[in-house]
Formats: sequence, structure tokens, C-alpha cells
Amino acid sequence: MRGINISAAFSKLVEKVGLKTIDEIIGVDIGTTSIKVCVLKKTKKGLVLSHLAKKTFSEELLSDGHIIDSDMVASELANLLIENNIKTRYAACALSSYCVITKKVVMPFLEASTPQKSVKGKEAKKTAEKRPLPTTFEDEKIIESEVENIIPFPLKEINYSYQLMGLGKEDENTVNIVIVAAKKEIVEGFVNVFQLAGLNLLVLDVDIFSLTNLVEQIHKPVDSSVMVVDIGAAVTNMAIIKGEDIGFTREILLGGSYLTSQIVKSLKFSFEKAEEKKIKGDAEVIYLFEDFIFNIASEINKTINFYMSTNPNETISKIYLSGGTSLLSGMNEKIYEYTNIEVEHLNPFALLIDNPHFVKEDIDQMRDYDEFKEFNGIALQLSSRLMDLE
Repeated sequence: MRGINISAAFSKLVEKVGLKTIDEIIGVDIGTTSIKVCVLKKTKKGLVLSHLAKKTFSEELLSDGHIIDSDMVASELANLLIENNIKTRYAACALSSYCVITKKVVMPFLEASTPQKSVKGKEAKKTAEKRPLPTTFEDEKIIESEVENIIPFPLKEINYSYQLMGLGKEDENTVNIVIVAAKKEIVEGFVNVFQLAGLNLLVLDVDIFSLTNLVEQIHKPVDSSVMVVDIGAAVTNMAIIKGEDIGFTREILLGGSYLTSQIVKSLKFSFEKAEEKKIKGDAEVIYLFEDFIFNIASEINKTINFYMSTNPNETISKIYLSGGTSLLSGMNEKIYEYTNIEVEHLNPFALLIDNPHFVKEDIDQMRDYDEFKEFNGIALQLSSRLMDLE
């Protein structure tokens, strides 16, 4: 799936200016305890990775997907750009999937110009492959009515978007749709931060969609499903995808900050010292990893078992890990032990290495960014949306 077009849904809130002249976009990943930025720049030779930076915080920046202190986050983002000499004013960001409602629905669909005869079964599958899929409904009230039925908030309180994912395999007069909605107050909070930081927000996506898009673009999982697991500071996001289709998503409120708090509680360290020892896998704290890793691996296994129980003909061939907490010693091995599925860390730079638009001479430069590999998948993918704006 090449992305739920969240920016279309929120276009009234997002400033759109001079798209044809833009040659770089800042991908900004605002997490629970960090801000990460990535800039890809379009040059005459091709795409160049010009900047990659991050800053971590002891206090939380997000609560249930809301930005807690807009002024503080805007100031820190602006300072991070100044410190790294990032001058472009155009940005892309992602909402936390924890605060976004995603629904997959099947709706009747007939092309407006010609009455359609209902075709079902094998004949419908052949027809669906040939019949072009529109990108929107001519009558938006049809979607609006469906949104009212499935989203538990009044329309006036939400921003929503939808994407047509394909005609029905069993009935050519139906269409598969993904609908995404978020509370306006959350969306406006993000937009406000970028305005305060002096930035034009051109793309507003969802974090788990950015990661699944990254996996789809790099690994192209068509023959079997794969799982994407992003273990962040406060939330662990999971998605199962096959080709362009997201089959299942789940979030659990467990992340690296919980482990840090356990280290602080058990060893009476400061937060900063506990975080440092956790990241290094210091022998003094590593014994505390076991229960945390067990819980993460157990939840991943539960998710897979549930998905397989409802999709018995599917197989999951690989699990891709992302997020700083995924680097904990023993994490890969425990997940494999529980699931018996190959586990691999997602390398976002592979998107650039295999990209024909990327300057090959610039690949060596990426070795300087090795420490960022597991941290900036979302920021990098968001910056790559530059190519969508051509």
C-alpha cells in the first residue's frame, strides 16, 4: 500500500504552497520521548541524504497521541533544525496510530456512467483485474455516511480520509476501502506545532502506515504475509501486511520507557543514567530485560495466533523490527523462540540503496549514520514522500 493519503483529508488545515518547486522535505517523527528528523534532497544527479538527526527527552512529549506542550515541542524542533543547519521550511509528519481509528469496509460500487451487471465468483475475479479502479467516489456523501456509521465520534469532531484498495474479488460491484479518522484536536495540535516552528506541513500520515509502506517498498512481500513491529518508548505497534494490503494492526501500551522506569525503581538510578545503561545493555541492568522481552514476545505471538485463526490459509514468513527498544539484547532470539518466524531488523536505508533516483556515490555517506538505522525509519520514509509531490 503506497500510503493512506492523510494529507488529502486534512488539506484545509495544511498549507500547500509551491509544490512544483520543492526539492527537499523534512521528515519529522515526533515520538513519546524523542524527535527525529531526516532530509532527502533532490539534486540534478538524484536524491541525496543531506541530514539525519535526533534528540531524546526525559519528559514525555505525547500522551495518548496528543502533543502535551506545543510551545516546548515547537521550540525543540526549531532548535534541532538550527543545530543541524536544516533550512528547508517544508515538512512531513505522522500521527501516532494509537490515536487514529482505522476501519476496513466493503461497499457497493457502480461506475456512474454505465449500469453494471452483477458478476460474482471466478468471473468477478477476472473482471476485477481488468476493470480500472477510481481513486475517489464521485459522491462524497456515500463515504461520509459510512464514516458516520463506523467512527464513534461526530463528523464535526474528526478529520478523516479514505483509500480505495481494490474491487471485490467475489463481486465486481463492490470495492474494498480503508477509512482513517482522527480527532480534530489531535490533528490541529500537530499542525500548530509546525506553524510555531516556522514550517509548512505538507504531509500528515500515520506512523504505522509509514513503516508498512517502507517494508512494502523495500521488500515487496507478495507471496506471503510479513509482520512489522515497531517497539517505541511507550507503544508497540504491530501490522501484518501482504503486498499493498494491511491485513491487521494492533497497538499495546508497552515500550522502552517502562523498562527504563523499572531500572530507575530497582537500582535507584536517575532517568538519564538508567536510559544510558539500558541502551548499552550494561551488565548491571541486563537482568531486568528478561520480563520485558518476555512480555513483548508474548504479545507478538498472541497477535500472530489471532491473525492466523481468522486467516488460516495465510502464512507469515518474516517479522521486521523497528524502533530503538527493538535493539535490546535477546529481543530477536526471544521473538523467534515464541513464533518460530525469522526475525530481521528493518534497515530503512535499503529504500535509498535500491532507489534508482538515489545518488550511488552518496551511499558511502550512509555508513556515517549506522547508529540511526533502527531509529529513523518513519522520518526517512516521510522525507521520501518528496517524490509523491512531483
